[in-house]
Amino acid sequence: MNNWKKRTSGWIFISHSSKDFEYVRKVRDYLEDSGFSTLMVYLKSLDDPTKENQMKQILKWEIEARNIFVLCESEDALKSPWVKWEIDHVESLTGKIVTKINIDKLKYKKCTELSKLDNLMNRATIYSIYSREDKSKVNRILDDLNSIGFRIFEDTASMKLGNDTSQKLNSSINAIAEQGVVLIFLSKNALNSEWFWKEKEIALDERVFILPIILDDVNLGNFSAFTNIQCLNLNNRRIDSKVISEIAVAIDRKKTSNN
Repeated sequence: MNNWKKRTSGWIFISHSSKDFEYVRKVRDYLEDSGFSTLMVYLKSLDDPTKENQMKQILKWEIEARNIFVLCESEDALKSPWVKWEIDHVESLTGKIVTKINIDKLKYKKCTELSKLDNLMNRATIYSIYSREDKSKVNRILDDLNSIGFRIFEDTASMKLGNDTSQKLNSSINAIAEQGVVLIFLSKNALNSEWFWKEKEIALDERVFILPIILDDVNLGNFSAFTNIQCLNLNNRRIDSKVISEIAVAIDRKKTSNN
């Protein structure tokens, strides 16, 4: 199971009408060929109304456990009380990535509709700024983001502060300006990191999208540049799929607004 998790590009719940099963299977195959783990089910047990609550609980757990929700829209799906229930539940959650695909159009515009799913695989490039003392925690976050389609810009840790540092950092940050987001991890360790402050100032000077992330109970007042910017606060939160999904949604929103 652990090896499977490492190979998976993301965990997807596919919401659909059972009447569209054959066409939805094309969606599932496309996603799995791209490295995703998908859940697409036809529950025969639902024919027994006495088991409805049990099945809802299982589906509820799966929707919550998976970071991506793909809705296969169709006339039959709109009539399905189960699809409506799944949509209502995912909309009540935070940090979920929701993508829609039109099954009726898929029947005659297969390539056009399936291409909508490519956004799950062609996501923003991430440049990260953090104290090297936070490297373990930050790498955990970056690895999880990479597993759901984000590209991680090559770490610049091998650089040394010197006369040409600013030029190298400018070049690196500019390289992701159009298709990227800079994650700046704010922490107590960062307060005393010369490298952190150097990168931060360059990022603020460039025309890039920045998402500040608070790692611990550091006083935000020590980072005056971010007091009026919405930050994602991870202090006292476990790094799990919900947190990663929240970061992913915030990045996707920034990238979309840039486009």
